[in-house]
Amino acid sequence: MAVATDWRKARLQEADHAMLEFGEKLTLLPSAVEEKDAGTLRQHGFKDRDILSIVLAAAYRNFITRLADSLGVELKRDHAYTREILGAFGVNESELGTTIYGERQAAGGRDEGSPLVPTARGPAAPGDGRGMCWIRTASPERRRFAQVLGEWERLGAPSPMRNLGLAFGLRPEALEATLAFGRLVGMGGSGLGWRLEAIIGLVVAATLWVPYVGVHRAQALLEAGATSDEALALTQEPSGGKLGGPERDVARFAEQVARLPSAMARSDVEGLRESGFQDRDILTIASSVAFEAYLCCVAAGLGVGLEEDQTLAPGALDAFQLPARAGSR
Repeated sequence: MAVATDWRKARLQEADHAMLEFGEKLTLLPSAVEEKDAGTLRQHGFKDRDILSIVLAAAYRNFITRLADSLGVELKRDHAYTREILGAFGVNESELGTTIYGERQAAGGRDEGSPLVPTARGPAAPGDGRGMCWIRTASPERRRFAQVLGEWERLGAPSPMRNLGLAFGLRPEALEATLAFGRLVGMGGSGLGWRLEAIIGLVVAATLWVPYVGVHRAQALLEAGATSDEALALTQEPSGGKLGGPERDVARFAEQVARLPSAMARSDVEGLRESGFQDRDILTIASSVAFEAYLCCVAAGLGVGLEEDQTLAPGALDAFQLPARAGSR
């Protein structure tokens, strides 16, 4: 019970405390995760495969939390939740008889200074091109992994996130699952179009400040016809930048979900409906935002660096304060 209410006070092994501290940091401020954080896990006996599993577990929970909060998913009214668990999340027992999210018509008083709001920005953030990642990537199932990685690169072309895919090497089945879901909400398969997919990815990466994912999403947006000024503006102002109409509404929704999912309200979903999006579209948008947050957590938690042999536009690199490289286009 103490783990749910205040894990720091729970009677856990030191290794468990180190794992939870890492997961908390990755969740609250992925831009601040450093290689020494992974080193701390190693000092407590975790191997590279364990570190990958910890990062994936934290990233998945970041995904599912954002999806649930963005769509206003309710608790089961007939479920026997304990008072301590409800209290840990600020829920009164009396609220179970009505709704928790449904009555929250508007998100009043969003706390712009919340510790959940990522603020650390700069070229020294994880994924700045100083190496493939912080763990070894040699897969124990080379043939299987090579096939999945090939499909991952094909769907991400012409600028695939190859190093992110390689970081899954010790868990090829996890890359398979990531790829399977990614094809439904991104990678050109969402039904939203390449441009809107890129906008969502760039907004999430800029909000959480994960340069590795952000540069790739900025590159995708440029390839979808945007200008360097548009990509830079969206990075500096993830809630819309120079966008207009439905695209701006999607960007605003994505920024809110990425930054502070607990503040989402019915009015946020209604805003998408007023822009012409149907419920299926809204589900896809929310899923895409949550999936991009998942990718950002994996990249930040493993320190994934930019591909040295990949040609990227200066505009994509500039958006995240990274220097142009030889061969940039």
